[in-house]
Amino acid sequence: MGIGREIEIGDRTLIIHDHEDLADSIAGSWTWDCSLVLAQWLPMPSWPPDSFTGKRVVELGAGTGIPGLTAAALGASVVLTDIPELLPGLQRNVDENDLRQQATVKSLMWGDDCSPLSPPVDFLLMSDLLYDVKAMPALCKTLNELADGRTQILLAYELRHGTTECFKALLEAGFRWTKVPQEELHPQWQSEDIGIFRVFKQI
Repeated sequence: MGIGREIEIGDRTLIIHDHEDLADSIAGSWTWDCSLVLAQWLPMPSWPPDSFTGKRVVELGAGTGIPGLTAAALGASVVLTDIPELLPGLQRNVDENDLRQQATVKSLMWGDDCSPLSPPVDFLLMSDLLYDVKAMPALCKTLNELADGRTQILLAYELRHGTTECFKALLEAGFRWTKVPQEELHPQWQSEDIGIFRVFKQI
């Protein structure tokens, strides 16, 4: 998988390996900008101290796992989930950053039974997952199983073809959201095309 690159997140440096051996066949094999936007926001001053300490966090479609690893470094108990092919690379990133006590990796196909993750969880992390409208029914089923009215779903997005339709599917599934002001994001990632929503399940 080659040499990992160092990524500065808050006051910590993460070592991240892309899944180079799978890059031609699986979209989540490399680091997307949205994952960096979300990861850089989690340690920002807009969060109260210890917001993640002791919290249960699941990252969906983790890819290389940067947001989940950041939450783990901030004291959360994190499960990084993705398709089976990406789990070895995710585990390597957990190991490289000495986060084995805080982070585990598990296979999760959207729409499958989520009971092994002991829902509801405190936080769900999602970055750049809203682009395929056909995948939304399965994703919404997973969100509904993992979340209750207190779960904070943190969604980083980039405007793409299909993004608007995906948001409509979330709305129809009973989710609402508020946009995080651009000025709260890391200065490097303040863009009109990329942003973060706080998503909540309506009860």
